[in-house]
Amino acid sequence: MSSRFRPRTAPRVGASHVPPLTFDASRLTLHVSRFTFHVSRCTPHVSRLALVVILLLVFLTACASPPAQPLAFDPAPWSDGEVSTYDVRDKAGTLAGTATWSWQRSPEGWIQAYELNLGGRLDRGEVVMAPDLRPLRSWRELGGRRLETTYGADKITIQQTATDGTVTTKELKPTADSVDNDASLMVQRALPLAAGYVTRYTDIIPTTGLTAPIRLTVSGAETVTVPAGTFPAWRVVMEAGSVQHDGWYGQEAPYLLLKYRNRASGAVFELRSWSGAGAAPVGRPAPTTVAPAPVAPQASLPPLNVPFLVVAFLVQYPLMLLFPLLLGWWLRRRYGVGWGLFAAGALTLIASQVVHLPLNWALGLLGGGRGVALWPLLPLALVAGLSAGVCEEGARWLALRFFLKRARGWREALQFGAGHGGSEAIIFGLLALINLIIILALRSLDLAALGITGDAADQVRAALAQFWRSPWYMPVLAGLERVFAITFHVAMAVLVMRAITRRHIGYLVAAIAAHAALDAWAVWAVRTLGVNWTEVGVGVTAL
Repeated sequence: MSSRFRPRTAPRVGASHVPPLTFDASRLTLHVSRFTFHVSRCTPHVSRLALVVILLLVFLTACASPPAQPLAFDPAPWSDGEVSTYDVRDKAGTLAGTATWSWQRSPEGWIQAYELNLGGRLDRGEVVMAPDLRPLRSWRELGGRRLETTYGADKITIQQTATDGTVTTKELKPTADSVDNDASLMVQRALPLAAGYVTRYTDIIPTTGLTAPIRLTVSGAETVTVPAGTFPAWRVVMEAGSVQHDGWYGQEAPYLLLKYRNRASGAVFELRSWSGAGAAPVGRPAPTTVAPAPVAPQASLPPLNVPFLVVAFLVQYPLMLLFPLLLGWWLRRRYGVGWGLFAAGALTLIASQVVHLPLNWALGLLGGGRGVALWPLLPLALVAGLSAGVCEEGARWLALRFFLKRARGWREALQFGAGHGGSEAIIFGLLALINLIIILALRSLDLAALGITGDAADQVRAALAQFWRSPWYMPVLAGLERVFAITFHVAMAVLVMRAITRRHIGYLVAAIAAHAALDAWAVWAVRTLGVNWTEVGVGVTAL
């Protein structure tokens, strides 16, 4: 790097952030699979072993990460009138657009302005900050909406004006470490980045009206080459729960953001040029060719993907909607157990969700942006699995113990479990079928006639394209997963029935532990190994 960038006197240490424009930490979706588990007997040692394993995992999780330092900014390294531009590339490496950030002094402190241009679609805004880089207010315009955020001493007010002129307001509670999401990427330049540095802050996300605690870590030093040149950099990892992103910041003043990578979308920002007061500019002019925004979702469809998807749907829906009923019919004919037990199992599933869903919301597993959903992946998976295990196996035990006193055999348990797992498969199947009907309708209808135009129409087309580009075998995997889930519920119903008939609580503990462990595996595996390998594990376990 040029000598005009003089090294900083104080050591600089790392931080992480939720990138503006490209990452929304409030959206976090969990996919929990069920699968088979066979238990022949249970002893008190099972609960003791489960307790030891849980305590060990909690200990390892607590010791895995270094402690975070309080958020504290150094004096702003940018100058009045500074401008930096970035190439924005998509997952395939194609140039998708450009981004520009600029800084101006104001009587209140600093104004950061930015503009993101993706194939002609503009996203722009400003963040006004105090001299200590506390956010004071911001505005943002995207997709025809305008967001205005005001940071007060006792509340944060977010006002949104929709495309039709409707105005809505939301209030959030401020924290001492609040950072506006639209400024977080750039204000990290003022953090004392250095090897091993860790800090935290609360990300305020006006577009969703939510907050997200962010853990910022410098993972090491690297040499980064971008269109503007080659620079020594600190690599920063930005964590919002199990979601991570990467940033590379210059090690020498003015500590430029050199590169940013959004792991979720695959988008990459690379510094193309920079200019500041009293320093020669760096970088090169922006390229004249930018890939246009996608218009037709059919343009890049893999060959024969749509016909294969149709065939896969013809397999998926019978597995999810018909197989559960056929299983109940077969159990009735084979063992003489009536449909009443099947219905009781279905009602037990619904009753368990009356507790399970509010519990997950309270924990932050639903809705995202807070609570357990922002924990590291391992403890998040454990809590999600334990929540499902306690609620569903507890409901199963209560139903059999107090409401189905005449059902005291393994045959009745088979039908009861088939009703529990079968009703779940039918519910998911109906939801998937409704979604398919909506997709087919949107594909054939004129979006403009429905009042969907502009950026909203582009988003719908992109969603349709993504749907039809999805691997053709995914619907089959979804159907098979429900078959595995039914097998699991049947096995757990037999185990819980044994807890009642033998009056041994250890069997119930084993059922809860099995349910928690397998659901935790699914949460962990789907984020680390991918859906395909997760379902392979489900299938192997079921066999």
